[in-house]
Amino acid sequence: MSTTPQRRGPRPLGGRRALTVARPSALPAAVLVTVAGLGLGLGLGMVVAPPATAAGSVRGDFDGDGYADLAVGVPAGTADGHARAGFVHVLWGSADGLGGRSTRIDQASGGIPGTAEAGDQFGYAVRAADFDADGYADLVVTAPGEQVGGTGGHEGAAYVLWGSARGLRAGLTVAKGEPGQRLGRLVTAGDYDGDGDRDLVLAVSGEEGGATVLRPGPLSAAAPTTLVEGYDFGDARALTSADFDGDGRDDLAVTYKGLEISGTRVRSLAPGGWTTRWQAADFGSALAAGDFDGDGRTDLAIGEVLPDPEAEDASCADRLGGALATVYGAADSTLGGQVTCTTQSSPGVGGTAEAEDNFGAALAVVDLDGSGPDSLLVGASHEAVGSVARAGAYWELEAGGDRVFTGPAFTQSSAGVPGTAEEGDLFGAAVAAADFDRASYDDHVIGAPGENAPSGALWYRPSAGDASRLPAVSLTPAKLGLTGASGYGAVLDG
Repeated sequence: MSTTPQRRGPRPLGGRRALTVARPSALPAAVLVTVAGLGLGLGLGMVVAPPATAAGSVRGDFDGDGYADLAVGVPAGTADGHARAGFVHVLWGSADGLGGRSTRIDQASGGIPGTAEAGDQFGYAVRAADFDADGYADLVVTAPGEQVGGTGGHEGAAYVLWGSARGLRAGLTVAKGEPGQRLGRLVTAGDYDGDGDRDLVLAVSGEEGGATVLRPGPLSAAAPTTLVEGYDFGDARALTSADFDGDGRDDLAVTYKGLEISGTRVRSLAPGGWTTRWQAADFGSALAAGDFDGDGRTDLAIGEVLPDPEAEDASCADRLGGALATVYGAADSTLGGQVTCTTQSSPGVGGTAEAEDNFGAALAVVDLDGSGPDSLLVGASHEAVGSVARAGAYWELEAGGDRVFTGPAFTQSSAGVPGTAEEGDLFGAAVAAADFDRASYDDHVIGAPGENAPSGALWYRPSAGDASRLPAVSLTPAKLGLTGASGYGAVLDG
């Protein structure tokens, strides 16, 4: 695939070890779901969806300076000499965007719960939200390989790191897995019970199937989890949260796949327990919630959607290379509106659909022109660029009057995107969007965990302030002064 980019019209911690702050001098000023089989040995499920935010706070602003910050999970990274112990790398937003200042956080850092151990995979999933309502975004980090039961198993754990004027400071353990579980492969946040505290829903995996579990707020101490639903001989593949029925409380959207089960559901927490408000037999690899048609109702995008082979109908009949199904909201219902399908074969969508592509395997809600409605960044890490396999691509897509998405594709062979498309780069494996420089429009971040394997890289593409894009900047671990990185760019939240 070869494409040409198109311009869019207007629209300090102390303790055991201090956190490392890298200030690279060579960078120009100016730069989150499920992807299976990335070929990096990560085994990651990656979902990029807009995090919940508190009123008056900036999305993902951990230090309260008014700029959004970006958390990058590096679960395959080396920490304190231990392979795959994992860490989180925070890129701080500024007037110049991302790339000027960054902080590494691992379990050998002062104030961070736990101990860095081989295989913990700290940073496997990350989710930003203001969990204590102090105006600073906080960060939930999971470690599904964490050993918490003393039995030699990997039960998994979830932690919250508190935002402050000094950035992300000391945290605490908020959930622990049970024997036979690996808690924390996926995480989403929302106020499901309407009590004003943000809750967590986490995915767990076991030998005979997985489940989603609720960890209710407030996140002030460790607390037990309760079952949302289980998936016999299967797992949840992606999660996101939003108010799909307009009742003022968040709902949970989950897409799942098992040996004999599959589907996508929206579930709500009622006084009698969890109830299903909407469901379909189709399942996918990524989810994102937003108002894509501008009617004031929340819609759901299902990326890399696939049909239940035993179902009589499917959202997307044309699925060559992957498809994006969008389920729209309707008055007095949960996702009761039109369903549309977008593929690379759709009119106005860049690229060419090919059998090995995974179009839609990464999604992020984005404001392309500052005026709404919401649009999407769509990643396909296995997209071929010409004859180069698994080089990867991403798209800027917005819905038209027919509610079908259109927009251009970008690869490392596109103008304004530095680097060279190479086999196994996996460009587009994760995507994120936020206004990191307060230039009125969302900037783009694209992960390529196979770049310079095994280290990985990010591409940061800021807005120009008029809804067009400035040239992207590549942010590699070497440029950022980061050591021990592997698969950098596979897990994003922003």
